[in-house]
Amino acid sequence: MRADGIEGSTMPKKDTSAAVLGMLSTAGAQTRRTPDSTAPAGEASTPPTVTVTEHTPAPVTTLPAPARPTTATANETPRTLRLRPVTAQRLRQAWLEAKRDDVLLTAQDFASDLVDEALARHRRRPAVQN
Repeated sequence: MRADGIEGSTMPKKDTSAAVLGMLSTAGAQTRRTPDSTAPAGEASTPPTVTVTEHTPAPVTTLPAPARPTTATANETPRTLRLRPVTAQRLRQAWLEAKRDDVLLTAQDFASDLVDEALARHRRRPAVQN
C-alpha cells in the first residue's frame, strides 16, 4: 500500500490502437487493413495511371474588395478612445479604488460614469470670455 492510501493498479494496460481504430469513421473501412488479415502475396496493388492529354488554364477571377467603412456617423460613434499614459494610469487607479466598494463595477461603467459627470459639469460651466 502506498503512503497516500491508494493501492497500485493491477489492471492490465488497455490496447489504445484498437480503441483509436474503433473511433475512426467507417468511410475507409474497405481499404483499411485489419491487424489479423493479411493481403495475399500475389496481389500487389499498383497505383492507377493518369494521362493528361490537354492543358487548359483555369480561369482566374478576382474577388471584389470589401467595402471600406465610411466615417462614423452620430449613431455609430467609436467607443474606443486613446488616453495619455499618465491619464490612463490615474483612471485605472481610481477604478481600482472604486471597485473596492463595488466589486461588480466594471472599468467600462466606471469610465462612462466619470465622463458623463465631467461632460455635465462642462456644460454647466459658463463660457470663458476673452
